[in-house]
Amino acid sequence: MKPTSKKPVQKSAPQTKPIPQAASSGKQQYFLLGSIAILFVISMLAFAPMTKNSFISTWDDGIYVIQNKLLPDLSWRGVVNIFSYGDELQKQINNYHPITILSLALNYKFSGLSPTSYHITNMVFHSFNALLVFLFTFYLSRKRLLPAVISGLLFALHPMHVESVAWISERKDVLYTFFFLGGLIAYLKYLEDEKIWKLSLAFMLFLFSCLSKAMAVPFPIILLLIDYLHRRNFSWKLVIEKIPFFILALVIGWMSVNLQALSAINKFETFTFYQRIMHASFGLITYIQKFFLPTGLSAFYPYPAITTAGLLPLSFRVAPFICLAAVILLAWLATIKTGISRIIVFGILFYFFTVALVLQFLSVGLAIMADRYTYIPYIGLSFIVGMIADYFIQKKSSVKFIGYGLSAAVGILCVVFFVQTNNRTRVWKNDIVLWTDVLQQYADGRMNFIYEKRAEQYLDKEQYETSLADYLTIINNNPNNTLALESIGRIYGKYYNDLGKAIDYLERAYTTDPKNPTVLNSLGVAMGIKGDFAKSLDYLLQAYELNKADTSLMRNVSASYNNLGQPEKAKEFDRLINSIRAKKNG
Repeated sequence: MKPTSKKPVQKSAPQTKPIPQAASSGKQQYFLLGSIAILFVISMLAFAPMTKNSFISTWDDGIYVIQNKLLPDLSWRGVVNIFSYGDELQKQINNYHPITILSLALNYKFSGLSPTSYHITNMVFHSFNALLVFLFTFYLSRKRLLPAVISGLLFALHPMHVESVAWISERKDVLYTFFFLGGLIAYLKYLEDEKIWKLSLAFMLFLFSCLSKAMAVPFPIILLLIDYLHRRNFSWKLVIEKIPFFILALVIGWMSVNLQALSAINKFETFTFYQRIMHASFGLITYIQKFFLPTGLSAFYPYPAITTAGLLPLSFRVAPFICLAAVILLAWLATIKTGISRIIVFGILFYFFTVALVLQFLSVGLAIMADRYTYIPYIGLSFIVGMIADYFIQKKSSVKFIGYGLSAAVGILCVVFFVQTNNRTRVWKNDIVLWTDVLQQYADGRMNFIYEKRAEQYLDKEQYETSLADYLTIINNNPNNTLALESIGRIYGKYYNDLGKAIDYLERAYTTDPKNPTVLNSLGVAMGIKGDFAKSLDYLLQAYELNKADTSLMRNVSASYNNLGQPEKAKEFDRLINSIRAKKNG
């Protein structure tokens, strides 16, 4: 009998995988469910104070909710109006997001203008979004729990996310993120067996996300990044399956830009090309800095003041070079074959592509940054942190301490974030508290419009002294501010009975803007109180020529004619008032 010869078994070379498949177990399932439940509760507790907040009526909540004529009508015709592109409301707010408006209409149906239900809805959506971040990271990392927990906690508790949740007008943020993340999870499930219905579900959720906020348009780029992370082989199928997503992104992008161009987008010549590069670079870097160290948070970040030499501050001038160095470093990392380098490239590009549209290269509005712009982009940075911690824990004992140390640091940071977020939600209590917080950080001439918002609220609450102080600050910053001059004149005349000062400020307002009907009306009333009925009538008639639909102005004209002994002329305006009222009453 011949001895059997054993052939040496050839060992295959170990293959480098970007994200190894974690073993599943019953224990892991329990931990998964427990983590989801705890995450939801922690998120709700962190934002609980916002349930006592009011509307921010001087900043979008007035247009979106309080004066929104679309909300009371949930009939079929009303829903059609909500989804009609080019509606007057969409032109005012420079956005097309019908699903967001529909959700606000549902709040209105059940609670009218009670802000509590709107806040609770935002808070619940945010908590569900934290769960979706957990699940997205869990599947993206091939079922690793630590990265999912870290990403979920950082998303749920980060103080930079307070603006997106505590501001009712940012319902669009929590809604578009809900569908955006659902679509990404559907795509990850599609990659498991490539069943077309899962890809179709991802597309449908992407559509809902776009109809909640146009910021969803980078979605197809994120799908390509997921392909990159999971080392999907390039093929025409990979490209073709993304075509519908890119077509939808282009359509929604065009619709959004078309609306934004009406007023929100500043003229390109407002800033030089290189200034725009500096603005975008500064935002890109500062958002990353605030991810790790969220200090100096504000509801409004003004464009920087130009130095006496006509330059932007040093931090803006060096920002493009820092970004260039980061691009070079990222390109080098992309050439490395290890899984951790691919994770870093994925996370940074996820962050960049989801924040790129709001980096103010094309400047929109008056702010250079906004906390709400980080709501989705920070998921990419959180993923990097979670995966690096898990990477070292999976290594040999000699470097495990790095992973455990990083995890502990994140835990401590989350405790700090919980307290900071809980406190930050109180800043959004009402207009006065919010704008006071902003002015504590930026109390200069750039913030006149913020002083105006706060002064308006003080005036509504009959806090005349504090309202007057804000308007006087505005005049100190800009002596020709018509609104402030007119408001000061009105306060002195109506609330302090100082007719001399009232007329003085109103005449200054008239000098700065002689075609302003509000100024003309106030000046006409003041002259009438003074007894100069001829001048009063002259100013009021000038105002009437500029605004022939103001019935209160017509009443003032009628009174002036009566004071001048011309009752027939007065009756003409009385008839006009009655005619306008009759038309309004149908």
